[in-house]
Amino acid sequence: NRPAVRALLAERGIHIPADSWFVGAEHNTCDEQITFYDLDDLPTEAKKALATLQRELDQACALSAHERCRRLASAPRHPTPAQALRHIVGRARDFSQARPELGHATNAAALVGRRSMSHGLFLDRRAFLISYDPTPDPDGTVLEGVLLAVGPVGAGINLEYYFSTVNNDRLGCGTKLPHNVTGLFAVMEGASSDLRTGLPRQMIEIHEPLRLQIVVEARTEVLAAIYGRQPPLQELVGNGWVHLIAKDPDSGEFSIFDPARGFVLWTSPIQPLSVCARSGDWYRGHADPLPPALIGGSDHV
Repeated sequence: NRPAVRALLAERGIHIPADSWFVGAEHNTCDEQITFYDLDDLPTEAKKALATLQRELDQACALSAHERCRRLASAPRHPTPAQALRHIVGRARDFSQARPELGHATNAAALVGRRSMSHGLFLDRRAFLISYDPTPDPDGTVLEGVLLAVGPVGAGINLEYYFSTVNNDRLGCGTKLPHNVTGLFAVMEGASSDLRTGLPRQMIEIHEPLRLQIVVEARTEVLAAIYGRQPPLQELVGNGWVHLIAKDPDSGEFSIFDPARGFVLWTSPIQPLSVCARSGDWYRGHADPLPPALIGGSDHV
């Protein structure tokens, strides 16, 4: 918002309209509350637009709470969005609640590409969405930096859930009910156990232990070159800790990466997805993971 900063950006070809104003905000994904910052500096002419945005975000948070409630055993079965939001807020503030939220449970994929890859696609809250446009990045310079962040972070989250699920007593930390925080860096059971690592049972009860499937919108030769010069990606992908698929930005063809053969074109038939007018129509009455679906008949995917 500072004029000096905008002037420097303009020198680099980034022109911000004079009537645009940036507002920082934080989304608490446990209770679905959004906190805005530095509103005292907001120009009067921008307050109406912010009020409209706040109303739309409130509606989105209520719908998000409604979608989350279907997986919570103690949540109301058929709530309205407003009722679902009240339940989510209540359990987030309840110190006796062993499952205030489910975190990244059921995570299974990461999509790296343009919004058109996932626009209108119901992914059941199971995919990390990473924005990347291959158009101005023909040699993959930007993509290389993205993958060096997405790979280790996504794999770290996914594998923490994976190992905590396949053996929660040894690789997870068991039930959280008798845990005591120790040294502000770990937990113990009671006052005399070993330090416990991994995730508690309450966070992985609904998780399916799957290796992360990373789908990247890029040409195979670009991805292969990045893979060839980056040992961290070779360790993750080459050893099968994560799986990699390339989606060609022009043809839309998919190629699966095989450490022994490189990228192999996907030739099996692709089944059409079910179509629903609203996401609630697809997940209503279901608590278990659902397959993807197109919402509103979107033709962007």
